[in-house]
Amino acid sequence: MSHRETITHEGRILKVPGDGTAEVEILVSDSCSGCQAKSVCSAGKTDTKVITAKCDAPLLPGDRVTVEMPLSQGFHALLIGYIIPFVVLIAAFIAASVAGAGELASALLSFAAIGCWYLAVWLLRGRIGEKFEFKIKV
Repeated sequence: MSHRETITHEGRILKVPGDGTAEVEILVSDSCSGCQAKSVCSAGKTDTKVITAKCDAPLLPGDRVTVEMPLSQGFHALLIGYIIPFVVLIAAFIAASVAGAGELASALLSFAAIGCWYLAVWLLRGRIGEKFEFKIKV
């Protein structure tokens, strides 16, 4: 996989539980400034973020590593977190307006629809999380 097809972050190993994974603290660096997804990426808005990544190599807490994720998974995350909720908001507002609800009622129903979307995402977080996989690049 070429560098253009992956999202990479520098990080530091926090824990290695021994199950083929490692907890990695991602350090936000200047490389985020060149990323096209920086405006919508939550990793670029905080100083550090802890993720679980797959690793095959023997690692120790404190080791510096590079973690990567396929770019297609990044776009999938954008779809779930931002694009679909926007479509739900607009569709719910239009449907409520066409059904004869006033502006305030339409707006409140739209926000309730987004709340239902994020509740569904939260309830399915285990299944959704299985599809997103960071790997430690050796």
